[in-house]
Amino acid sequence: MNLHEKILLEVDGLPSLPQVVIKLQELLRDPDVEFRRLARIIEMDPGLTANILQLANSALLGWSGEVSSLQSAVVRLGTKRIYEMILCLSVADLVRRPIRGYGMAGDVLWLHSIAVATCADELAKLLRLKSVADAFTAGLLHDIGKIALGTFLQIDDGPLKSAVADADMSFDEAEARELGLDHAEAGGLILEKWHLPEHVVRSTRWHHRPFKAGSDPLTDLVHVSDILCTSVGWGLGADGLHYRLEQGAVERLGMGGDIGDKLMCRVLDKLKEMESLLAAGSGKGGQRVPEHSRG
Repeated sequence: MNLHEKILLEVDGLPSLPQVVIKLQELLRDPDVEFRRLARIIEMDPGLTANILQLANSALLGWSGEVSSLQSAVVRLGTKRIYEMILCLSVADLVRRPIRGYGMAGDVLWLHSIAVATCADELAKLLRLKSVADAFTAGLLHDIGKIALGTFLQIDDGPLKSAVADADMSFDEAEARELGLDHAEAGGLILEKWHLPEHVVRSTRWHHRPFKAGSDPLTDLVHVSDILCTSVGWGLGADGLHYRLEQGAVERLGMGGDIGDKLMCRVLDKLKEMESLLAAGSGKGGQRVPEHSRG
């Protein structure tokens, strides 16, 4: 069995997303979905139900009066916030782990993923891209392939680093040459296994080569958000800044030159909110929010 085949086995062996997440995503495509139906789906997971009730009654959100029913909690929180929290809580254990092949400590990929998810979502709002769905989901999961590849990269990542340094390759190009596939392709395979929508799979598969996605706004959003978050130091690993910005993605999105600072301010504010909500929803403290690099 060659290395490529071993990596595919590793991809296939990763745990699946909880069914509640997949079902919620399907239901939320209907803007008129009833809160009662959403509550019935969430109730399938007792632990998740407890987390949502805890979040709905958190003093952080400033509401008065306690809610005791899940349906009331869903009404209070709103469908978008509910889905984002459930998705984050569902993948946290998988993403919050050391990935030695990329030189990432336990929280590094997690923090980068949260930052890119938030950035993609906020950028879509700033650009008024109303037709773009699942920006937060795509941003959160775009680097999920690193979990599978990291197992093998930790054995010998020397050839990858040499290719980047000596052959003027981006890190994903070095992955493809040395391993037979890059982390973006591995991520696309994982999301296919999880039965996520095709456009989310596509945005992960091509987030370093957005032109190959055929002028897809979601892929462009994830690509630009990934580069921006990396450039300010939100989630750096051994691959560091060794990725290339495709200018065509910036042009296709219609980003003006003054949007960057405004976007980063909004992202930082939203990340602080996410930190508090995730800590409240999980019953844990210390979910650290990434800060701007100061180098």
